Amino acid sequence: MDGETTVRTGEAYVSGALTALEEGARMRLFYELLAEVVESVGLRAYLPHRVSDPVAAAHLEPRAVYDIDRAHVTSARVVVAYAGIPSFGVGIEVELAREHAVPVVLVVERDRTVSRLLLGNPAVVEVVRFADLDGLRRGLAAALERIAALEPGAALAAVSDDVVVQRFLASLEQARHLPDGEVAALLRIGEAASTIRDAVATGRLFGAGLRDLVGRHALRGADLGVFVLHDVLERSLADTARAIGLDPRATRRRLENARSRVGLAADAHGRDVAQWLVTELIAPPTRALQLHLFSGGHDAA
Repeated sequence: MDGETTVRTGEAYVSGALTALEEGARMRLFYELLAEVVESVGLRAYLPHRVSDPVAAAHLEPRAVYDIDRAHVTSARVVVAYAGIPSFGVGIEVELAREHAVPVVLVVERDRTVSRLLLGNPAVVEVVRFADLDGLRRGLAAALERIAALEPGAALAAVSDDVVVQRFLASLEQARHLPDGEVAALLRIGEAASTIRDAVATGRLFGAGLRDLVGRHALRGADLGVFVLHDVLERSLADTARAIGLDPRATRRRLENARSRVGLAADAHGRDVAQWLVTELIAPPTRALQLHLFSGGHDAA
């Protein structure tokens, strides 16, 4: 037991919306429940509303609140963040955690939608979705047990790679089964949609990469279709133009616009495009997959 107690040390920062809450008292009780779960695995819980509550501690200057909360987030062993209510403060605290390699466990009701920006933050190593309080207790305790069993500083490196792999594989698998109609609606370019879907199904284009082009780089319609067909799938400009239904000059303009959006020069050489593809679309998921297979995956075998 002594060894177990030694491993489970440190503070858990309980993050959640506090400002302008419609049901402030009920939410503070909920955060107290999260603190009980935290303390059940041997971690100390820090609850901001006990110290810098916007109502009970209204006398504190904004800068003082920032300094207090920042000090606790950056020194925490783990951040437990409730994501069921959109909050600027929670977002800032999760980003502070990322900057200081503090792992974050998100907790949120099963039926709530969470910002993809928050879910994609590398600090988020566990997401506990719950339907009732018993499920919350079990799920959060299990997540904290996994983190608390690791040496301080190792949690983010050890867990996040596996989470990246899981997210990548889930995205790839989901994209493999996208209906033609959905892809066509996404691209709005008709015939080329089936070509791109086939590329995902056969592994020539990562589903995660396609979604990243749409999400992070905001490519849409013909710009997205031209970029994928020409620069990713290496179709000629003439073939790309035919698939998209544009003349070559319009297709070239679309390609230049798409390249500009992803940070490439309009007249980028093939080598530069290939390097971008490896760096932006291929390397991140395959690196995580390699780490999974040759470290955690190997150990599990």
